[in-house]
This record gives sequence, structure tokens and C-alpha cells, in this order.
Amino acid sequence: MDLELRHLRTLCLLADTGSVTRAAAALSTSQPALTTQLQRIEREVGGPLFHRGRAGVKPTELGEFVLVRARSVLLSMDDLVNDITARGASPSTLRIGGVGSLALELSARMSDVVPHVPVQVRTEYSPKLVTDLVRAGRLDAGTTIDYADRDPSTDGPLAWAMLAVEPLHVALWADHPAADSPVVRLADLADSPWALTPPDGAGWPDCFYLACQRAGFTPDVPFRLYERSEIRDLISDRRAIAPCQSDFETGANVVVRPLAGAPIQLRHLLVWRRDGAVHQYADQIARVARRILDRGPRDTGEPVLPTR
Repeated sequence: MDLELRHLRTLCLLADTGSVTRAAAALSTSQPALTTQLQRIEREVGGPLFHRGRAGVKPTELGEFVLVRARSVLLSMDDLVNDITARGASPSTLRIGGVGSLALELSARMSDVVPHVPVQVRTEYSPKLVTDLVRAGRLDAGTTIDYADRDPSTDGPLAWAMLAVEPLHVALWADHPAADSPVVRLADLADSPWALTPPDGAGWPDCFYLACQRAGFTPDVPFRLYERSEIRDLISDRRAIAPCQSDFETGANVVVRPLAGAPIQLRHLLVWRRDGAVHQYADQIARVARRILDRGPRDTGEPVLPTR
């Protein structure tokens, strides 16, 4: 069996719905037929792509690898078959996307920048996917993230604006040996088990492993989870600690501490096409986004955190 675009769309739909039943309904097929098709795809790629359980389906590590690339392939195909016109003209509809709630808050303020233009919004888990959507012309602008050890690409049609730099913290159980310190050295956490979210396509968790290597240890990571609540429960049960933003929910045996020297820094970025309809408004959009980020604690839902 050769992989086709319809197979890639099926995988993406399964990941987006988290359920074989819901995906089958969306595809107007039966659950057994979709399960059989998934098994054929998995045989073709050489391994399981989803964990099956009572709560639904979640991508395996191989599944994450395939999904990131499948979405890029589909976006490239959409770019090929869609006639993207009127670049550089005033947009008739402004399409904003991003990771976390910043894109939603920014969309609500777009009337200050481009009055009387309808705004469409979509949010994604992967910063790389947001960038790919902008590159393909499917989004006019995206709020995304990167890490201080990585440089955003300045090649091709994309332009970038730095919005903010935010050091990551660590969430610990309340009586963890390091919890009494107002600032925690990453090296002092070498013996603790960690819970991490899956790769986001933009450098996570590579930057975390690099920071640990610089601190002199290789972290023990027995847990890789999407759900913020699940990771928080692990911390509360003294089973793991986790990197987080400063506004991660505390209480119930969970505390948050800054990491000494800010070894991992999260950068908030705005990305758009230089030849796109919003290029002329990019500076104004960036200023609005910075004001939103400057307001203080927020749930940005970034994928490096236990947010899903």
C-alpha cells in the first residue's frame, strides 16, 4: 500500500478529534473500516501511530513524527492547488493563528489595526505548524514561540518580530528538597523524575535536554503527556516535576520556582509573509501583541508546558 494524501488527512483527523468514533463520523465511514485503514497505514510506516485507550487515541512518538510531516505535506499541497491572490492588497478577511490564547486575544484587538475587516482565528499545538500555515498563505499572521538557543529563519518569504522573552520555571511538589529555595538551580534537580510534553517542532524538548546537559546531567523523563491536569496530578503525587511558565497553577501540593540563571528561555514571536496582505500592518500588530503580553500572568498554553 502506498501512502496517499487521504491517508495523511485521516491521520491528522484522528489526532485532532482524539477518537476513532468521531473521526469515522467525520469521514462518513464506519469505525471498523477506519480502524482497518489505520492498521494498514501503521504497517506501511512500520509501527503504531496512536495509543488506544478508553479516553480515545493519542499519538505515539512515531505518530508525532509522522503527524508533523503529514501536516506540512498537506499544507504544501493546499498551497499548490489554491490560487493565493491579492497579496499586498488590503485583506478582505484577516486570518490569525497561533499557539495558546495570545492569538485569541490578539484577534479581538485587530479592529484597532485594520478596521471593518472580519477576523478568523485558529489555534494549534505545534509552533512549526503555525509557521507552515503562514508560509503556505493559509494564515496572514501567526503568534508562535521559539527558544533562545534557536534563531528564527529569515530566509524566504517570512518575516518575524520579537514580542517577549520569558524564562521558564519549574513546578515541584511542595515538600520537594528544592522547594524551600526561592530560586532553584537546574543542577539541583538532577535526581528528580521529569514530566514533559511531546515535541512541538520548534525545538522542544531539545532545548530542555541541552540545558540539562549544560547543568551536568541527563534528565530522567519517565512521563510524556499532553494534558496539563495530568502533569499537575503527577507533581502533586510526588511522581514528577515539570518545566512550566510562571503562571502555572499552584496549590494542592504544587509550587512553582524560577530557575537560577534562566537556562531555558521562551520567545514569543509574530510571523507573517513579507509579500502578504498584512505586511504593511505588521509593526502595529506586533505592538498590540506586546501590550497583551505585558499585561502579566496569562494562560498562553504553550506546548513546552504541561498545558494540554
